Amino acid sequence: MISFGTIIRKFRIEKNLSQAVVATGIGIEQSTYSRIESDLLEPKAKTLLYLAIFYNIEVSNFYPPPA
Repeated sequence: MISFGTIIRKFRIEKNLSQAVVATGIGIEQSTYSRIESDLLEPKAKTLLYLAIFYNIEVSNFYPPPA
């Protein structure tokens, strides 16, 4: 199963953005974003919502379909 961090990293890289740009755009510290992307920290629901708004997608796009 693909991890949440891998999925959000894919979105970030596809947009050619740095972690710092995404973190600033959603209102969190870059170090916090890095820990989320590295699967060391579970994002809060609010952070998920802000990521979805930032990327203009549905929150469900962050999760792989069930196997």
